[in-house]
Amino acid sequence: MKNKKECEIVQDLLVNYADGILNQESKKLVEKHLSECEECREKLKFIQEDIKEKNSKEQIELDYLKKIRLKTKIKSILLALVIIFLIFFILFLNKFIKINSLMNRAEKSLQSSNFYKETTEILFDNQTKIKKEYFKDNKYKFVTEIYSDDGVETNLIEYADIDSDERIYIYEKDKKAVIEKGDISEIKNDINNIKYVPFITDRDNLFAKVGTTFVYSINTDTFDYGKEYYIFKNKTENNIWEIWIDKETGLPIKEINRGGNKIFFTGTNVIKEVRDNIQEYKYEFNKVTDEDVHVPDLSNYTVENKIMNMKDMVKK
Repeated sequence: MKNKKECEIVQDLLVNYADGILNQESKKLVEKHLSECEECREKLKFIQEDIKEKNSKEQIELDYLKKIRLKTKIKSILLALVIIFLIFFILFLNKFIKINSLMNRAEKSLQSSNFYKETTEILFDNQTKIKKEYFKDNKYKFVTEIYSDDGVETNLIEYADIDSDERIYIYEKDKKAVIEKGDISEIKNDINNIKYVPFITDRDNLFAKVGTTFVYSINTDTFDYGKEYYIFKNKTENNIWEIWIDKETGLPIKEINRGGNKIFFTGTNVIKEVRDNIQEYKYEFNKVTDEDVHVPDLSNYTVENKIMNMKDMVKK
């Protein structure tokens, strides 16, 4: 005859049995009773199915919560990336606008048909080179002077007209003049070469302007000039290139190639001295006269005529 009392005891233990948390003695007691009692086996089966269903629901809820947490985490990461991107984009756009604005100012300044530009460069051997550029009504003259303790020497004078295929070189010291003709001179006489500004890239090339914006860092300073100007800086593995830009005109004030000049011990590749290559610029407008750009009488010079074309240079 079935022992009801034993069934009650076993049924009280079935939940823990199904969860696997009974001690060995209780487990043996339950299993012995289950082998003899159909009713308790059915009860266990019901409990196991109920537990399985509950676990399934809990797993579904847990998986759902995990998905929600994962989505929330992904959204947070994406939001952070978007914010970072926006910050960098705003900084980049601000720099792009600033550089583009300075390029426009520089081009506007050099739209003048009358300007004077002076470039000063400190050379080795206690010498300084000054290049003076006179531009008036599409005629121009370049004068290169070398300053040293011995005085000033006019190294070279150049005359030409914009888009002309002729260029006149005068070597004052030797009283010699070279008249050069050909497409090489025409390239040199291109208005874009005459009005060249170091930091201005190909204005019609968007990628070039974007690249310029990526490459340069921009700061402001007042050192040496007493008024605020921009400093564009490009750092490479070997040196640092800087150009100082006048805020009002967009034209360069100074260009520095830090570590750009190296002196080696004679006959070796051992560095003796490293110097910065520095060029300072000065612009003046509406001061050039017709006389400044007028080609002088060449009768007092030994004149040499040269034809210089690209195809001839390629053959050589």
